[in-house]
Amino acid sequence: MSWLRHSHKVYESKRRLHIAQYKGRVRRILQVCSVIVSLVTIACIIFYHGFYISVSAKNLIRWVTYGSLLFYICKYFTLVFYSLHRKEFIKRSWFEFIVICLLIIQFLSVVIFHFRFFSTENFENYYILFVQVYFLVMVLIEMAKMSSTIGKYNLSPPILMVLSFLILISLGTVLLLMPRMTYDGISFIDALFTATSASCITGLSVVSTSGCFTVKGQIVIMLLIQLGGMSILSFATFFTTFLARSSVGLRYQYMVRDMMATKLSDSFSLLRNIVLTTFIIEAVGVILLYTYWKNTGFFTSNSENLFFSLFYTVSAFNNGGFVLIDKSLLELGSAHSYFPQVIIMVLVFLGGIGFLTIRDFFSPRYIRDRKKYPWKSLMPQTKIILITTLGLIFVCTVLFFLIERNNALASQGSLFDKIFTAFFEIATCRTSGFMILDINSMALPSVIMIIVLMFIGGSPSSTGGGIKTTTFFVLIKSVWATIQGKKHIEFQHKTISYDLVDRASSIVTMTFSFILLSVFMLTLVEPTANLKDAIFETTSAFATCGLSTGICAEWNTLAKTVLIFDMYIGRIGTLTLAFALTRHKKESQHQYPDLYLMVG
Repeated sequence: MSWLRHSHKVYESKRRLHIAQYKGRVRRILQVCSVIVSLVTIACIIFYHGFYISVSAKNLIRWVTYGSLLFYICKYFTLVFYSLHRKEFIKRSWFEFIVICLLIIQFLSVVIFHFRFFSTENFENYYILFVQVYFLVMVLIEMAKMSSTIGKYNLSPPILMVLSFLILISLGTVLLLMPRMTYDGISFIDALFTATSASCITGLSVVSTSGCFTVKGQIVIMLLIQLGGMSILSFATFFTTFLARSSVGLRYQYMVRDMMATKLSDSFSLLRNIVLTTFIIEAVGVILLYTYWKNTGFFTSNSENLFFSLFYTVSAFNNGGFVLIDKSLLELGSAHSYFPQVIIMVLVFLGGIGFLTIRDFFSPRYIRDRKKYPWKSLMPQTKIILITTLGLIFVCTVLFFLIERNNALASQGSLFDKIFTAFFEIATCRTSGFMILDINSMALPSVIMIIVLMFIGGSPSSTGGGIKTTTFFVLIKSVWATIQGKKHIEFQHKTISYDLVDRASSIVTMTFSFILLSVFMLTLVEPTANLKDAIFETTSAFATCGLSTGICAEWNTLAKTVLIFDMYIGRIGTLTLAFALTRHKKESQHQYPDLYLMVG
């Protein structure tokens, strides 16, 4: 026994010496190999799903995917071997360890023992898709590990936001241009327009989503909506902090705090809550829509029903506005079926009020605290968002009904049908492109009212666009305080600082100026466009709403390019773009004498 203990000590000392000498070199080699293997395999998977290929090419791609997964298995156990504290390493990379173990189990059961979990003629196709999903999970884990290095670079949150959406739009455009994504092909400008609209959760379309794109193309659009709605930075940070357990530096923590406008201690927990809340709400929406549509018999198969339920839920909660039925939501079931419309309205509303408001209003912990401590109440921002949002919906619903009761609403049947339709139109037109009525059939006052609602848009930290409800509220309170001659702007025994007023004024001024410039450019490059359509389409694009008169599909390439820039800048925000393109200068300590001017 003493001889064995001595041999073990000698082996352990040699192993530690070997690890100390070669650990860094091995990690660098594995990192380079990971990048090469990932890029090659991703290219093969994109080629597999995007092009029509032969059987031999499919088999080659299948073995490349198997080889890449085998590489990741070997890489993980190599890192375990070259770790001085193996148990701590496995504990730290628990998610990756579970994925590796499941991968080994399913590989042995299918490839070695030929065990099939289900028997079907398309087993090979389903299995290769299953394996490819495994590979993508492994790639996400690898990306999560490397994402912590972002903090080493001097990149501000605005620059990261600008770059992340550029990358997402570019990737989406490339994918949508592939042959198997469309039935009859698509031009570059239309693919770029669709990818931008989906990534920026706008919903404007120049081609029919159902008539132009195959199921694979529609899945790409749905994924772009999901990533654009949550923000790809939130998605990446979720994987970094929750799945990969990657350590992050103080610079990166401050960057996330600035990106989410929250306290340093709450930044990562908030990001995790955003992702988890999104998945929970969308899961409930899918279940409700799937159950309803299954009972109506509208779809011929359960898989089609499930896909429609998933697509509409993602599109509604993220305020994307993309639809798979071109004419009306009423075609998804029997006429005047209110249940799916109520579900879509609720999803649009929840997505439009923002994740901070959802957490403050619906969180069980916050509800318990309010019941336990009567002096605790909703955050002032939550109250402002709810008051402004519900107030706008109620007032504009009444106005819309009074204006359109004998016009666009005349064909809606009973009085309740007309009121419900008016409520649906106003509730969804602020941030999403879901519509029941034809905009061209509405009176001009209703169109102007919808333009104003789109301009205001959703709320901070939400999937909606526009200047935001809080900005609108601050400006209204500022105007009212000025009329009353007050020196301070107050809300429920709290003072709204003039820094917020200045910020709100800057947002409105920049947004209005950009829309005005876009309308000018649009009418310049598209002489056939009338002023009403130009203002409506530009506001819809910039506010990432997605409502359309249907005319933008007929415009030329330059006009579509203007709308593409509108959607992109509207999604990242005018202030974010300004901060990304300019450098902050330190303000000097001295102050010049006040300047008095006649204003108004």
